[in-house]
Amino acid sequence: MGADGTPSRLIDIAAEDAALNILSSSGIDMKIVTEEKGIIIFGDKPEFTVVLDPLDGTYNATHNIPFYSVSIAIGNDEITDIKYAKVYNLSNRTDFTAELGGGAFYNNNEIRVSSTLEIEECAIAAYGYNKGEEVFKRLARRVRRIRSLGSAALELCYVASGRFDAFIDLRNRLRPTDVAAGILIVNEAGGIVTDGYGNPLCIKLDVISKVNLVSSNSLIHNTLEKTIGL
Repeated sequence: MGADGTPSRLIDIAAEDAALNILSSSGIDMKIVTEEKGIIIFGDKPEFTVVLDPLDGTYNATHNIPFYSVSIAIGNDEITDIKYAKVYNLSNRTDFTAELGGGAFYNNNEIRVSSTLEIEECAIAAYGYNKGEEVFKRLARRVRRIRSLGSAALELCYVASGRFDAFIDLRNRLRPTDVAAGILIVNEAGGIVTDGYGNPLCIKLDVISKVNLVSSNSLIHNTLEKTIGL
């Protein structure tokens, strides 16, 4: 059982151990937040916090579905403190990066969110409550298509690069390790991320905080939140 309270797979443990070995070899004092081991401190005076998910999309990885990633974010104590982010697609060896105030990039090429104005033309990735049929019905009646691909970090990056117009997860299960990197990448690409009520996400960088999330190209955001009707 991981520090986040969910069962660990061997592949998750192996990936995390490999990442931690690399980080520890740097000789830099840092705090690390991970799903399996929780909070780890290297050195006496941590200079920053690394939010690490070395395998986002475990089901996909173990079932040969080519959509899983490494997600790394660097900040301080809150998710709003993230200054650098990287999401690396392990299945095709491509990556998304962002630096606060420096834009967002896909394989070193700058990316922007979509320019879709009408919700009826939107392609979105979405996950709902365990008993959220009504939410999905309302979305399905409005948007053009809905997908659920199985890696929140990459799905946020797909919003940032305009492949999706929005990504919505209303299960109250997302943790900072899942989304810290993706949020910065969306913001730096011109998008917006809120909690479904129009508020920015404000959670600590730990392994127990959980959130709902609505991200979009910003142009359709208000309409999305009204459609969801939380």
